[in-house]
Amino acid sequence: MLRSEAARYARWSAAVALLLAAVTTAVYLERHWKTYLDKKKAPPAAPVDVSRQSNGINFKKVEQNQTVFEVQASKSTEFKGQDASLLEDVKITIFGKTGERHDVIHTQSCRYGKEDGGINCSGDVQIDLMSAADAQRLARDPAAAESLTTRVETRGVTFNRASGVAQTDQQVTLAFPNGNGDAVGMEYESEQGAVRLRRNVRLTLLQPPGTPAKKAPGQTPGSRPGQEVHVKGSSLDFSRDTRVMHLHGPAEAETPTERLTAGQILLALDEHFRAEKLVATTGGAGSKPTASSKGKADEMRLEADTLTAYFSPEGWLSKLDAAGAVHGIRNGIAEQDQATADSGTLELWPRVSQPKELNLNGSVLLKTQQSKTGESRLLQTTAFRMEFSGGKERLASKPQKAETLAAGTMEWTDAASQVGVAPARTKLQADKLVMDFAPQGKARQLDATGNVQTERLVTGHPVQTASANSGVAQLSAAGGWSQMDLQGDVRLKEGDRSGQAERATFQRASQTATLTGRAVARDATTETHAPRITFAQATGDIQADGGVRSTDLSPKGSSVQLAPAPANITSDALLANSKTGRALYSGHARLWQGDSVLEAKSIELLRDTRVLNAEGNVRAVFPQAPAKAGEPPADPAADRASDQGARQIPASQPAAKKAHLWHTACETLSYRDAEGRAHLERNVVVQSAEQRMLAPALDLYFTRGTPAGPNGPNIANPGAGAQQISRAVGTGGVTVEEGGRKAIADRGDYTAATGKFVMSGGNPTLYDGSAGTTTGRQLTFFLADDTIIVDSENGSRTLTKHRVEK
Repeated sequence: MLRSEAARYARWSAAVALLLAAVTTAVYLERHWKTYLDKKKAPPAAPVDVSRQSNGINFKKVEQNQTVFEVQASKSTEFKGQDASLLEDVKITIFGKTGERHDVIHTQSCRYGKEDGGINCSGDVQIDLMSAADAQRLARDPAAAESLTTRVETRGVTFNRASGVAQTDQQVTLAFPNGNGDAVGMEYESEQGAVRLRRNVRLTLLQPPGTPAKKAPGQTPGSRPGQEVHVKGSSLDFSRDTRVMHLHGPAEAETPTERLTAGQILLALDEHFRAEKLVATTGGAGSKPTASSKGKADEMRLEADTLTAYFSPEGWLSKLDAAGAVHGIRNGIAEQDQATADSGTLELWPRVSQPKELNLNGSVLLKTQQSKTGESRLLQTTAFRMEFSGGKERLASKPQKAETLAAGTMEWTDAASQVGVAPARTKLQADKLVMDFAPQGKARQLDATGNVQTERLVTGHPVQTASANSGVAQLSAAGGWSQMDLQGDVRLKEGDRSGQAERATFQRASQTATLTGRAVARDATTETHAPRITFAQATGDIQADGGVRSTDLSPKGSSVQLAPAPANITSDALLANSKTGRALYSGHARLWQGDSVLEAKSIELLRDTRVLNAEGNVRAVFPQAPAKAGEPPADPAADRASDQGARQIPASQPAAKKAHLWHTACETLSYRDAEGRAHLERNVVVQSAEQRMLAPALDLYFTRGTPAGPNGPNIANPGAGAQQISRAVGTGGVTVEEGGRKAIADRGDYTAATGKFVMSGGNPTLYDGSAGTTTGRQLTFFLADDTIIVDSENGSRTLTKHRVEK
């Protein structure tokens, strides 16, 4: 053998020896490690007080072939001299009496009492609440655990095997679909599947995300995040079978913008544990349910004996019911709203949870007040409905239509004009009120139908009331009314004034009421007909046009009393004032009372002073007092001023003539009833059938005649008859014409009782076509017998002529 081969053989032998040694060592180590693991896995040696250990335990409670619950443990240890066992890796599955439950209580170790069946778990405990159907779905799809399971975590739980009640007084945390919470103390009834959280309940409910928002320019579409609702209460009862949470108060539910407080809150969940209905009541805590909301521009609050909210499966609020002493308040930047009713329902648009329709019933009262002006609007009815536009993302809903479903009353209160004076109020009531809104959500028109009644009250003025078949009120941007139109058998009353027409228009700014269509206005003494009549409440003015006809129904209280009969006036227009008693009839004005008639461009009546003024082409007819029967001519000595040489040419005296009418014409006439005198000016002409008197100015004096009775003159009531001309006095250049005779002088004085004319002043002259001319300082002639008395200056020649022909 070569040296090199021997060396190579030696190296291979060493290597094989090392390999065998390594294998031997590995086998030894493997057996040693296996022995160590077996010892570690082997149960420990039983303590000296342990009587028996077992690797598993299982027992059930069965009623009528139905397993109510089952207790399982991976290991059980029994102790010497003790009526208790230690259960490890404990699992209690609760099926309930009907088998519809599948609740699981799980913990690491519990102490089990053999005699009473009680299980006391001092460590951490986990309770999963679900139905049997959910358990089957969970077995098929373990990923659905969060959407199917309500998990309760706590510690220090005791479970009574006989009653199936598990309870603890430790801190409890909950996790359920779309929410979580915590409390102190818990009680779980396995047979009913009910959980009671004893104290300091805090829940967080997560509303599902909103509908995908519309894509804005430069943005990607997304979903509105779900909103958290934080719920607080003193205690809570939850039934997994009925899916009802009963939160005892004082209870509270709050979002970033809304808050609900109540004595107690009931929350019903659907089969997927989503909010379905929430009922807030006063409960034993005595706290009335109150919901409040705070937005960017306003704050709202609603309270009632019961508040009920309904939710859609998608999570949005679909309807809100309020019952019992409902009271709502909204405080905005521009106005404040209040609402009260016995009950109410608010339906909301899907997805956006914005108002869609509001219904209020029983003693409904809605009030709106403007912040800046202080004006207010008040609606009262027994049934009310309001519709809102909306239903779109990022677009707030606005009022669209509001109506009363029963008789309603709308009342407006104006802004206070001055301190200490009550503001003006306007009231409108009808069988039905319908309010229309502009696109911006502001009220613009109010329609009233059926038995419409209005009332306007202004301090210092009589109450103004009206009635009609229907009406329309135009509303201003501030919410008050600007114009009100009534139609159909309109009747108006204000103090002692009243009116009626086919239509009426009320203007708030001018405080006027305008009657049109066969309009009639009445006060204590007069009745006026016209196509159009306007009342001004603030000033008392009355304006009529289009052809006016007035009748004074009470002669004793009228401005003038020309005869014991109603006074009638017609004109194109009338302007009167109830406070001052002034009435101005203009345009073809005409007045007649008994036998007296007056026409002019305008006739003015002043009630308080009993004055009549007529202007513009005045034409009048007045009765003349009759001459006294058998009245002899005047004594020449009495009629002469100082003329010693005047002589009288007598003539036979015929019987007195019957009373007749005098016609007058002038530019202005003023009659004063208290004085019984009419003053005429400018181109005055007074004439009867036999004579005519012209002058720049003339006064007519009246006396009252004796009224006629059934058997002749009423002697028992003298001076109560019609006004009759007893005297006429012209000045400024008077002309008297009678037949072919004419007399001129500065002054003319006519006496109706004797038929005597006295012409004086200037150069009185009598022209007679057949007898010549007579002049003198004063001329007196009698119409009855054509007697003429000429009175001249002392020393002058006097001529007296008697006209033979008539």
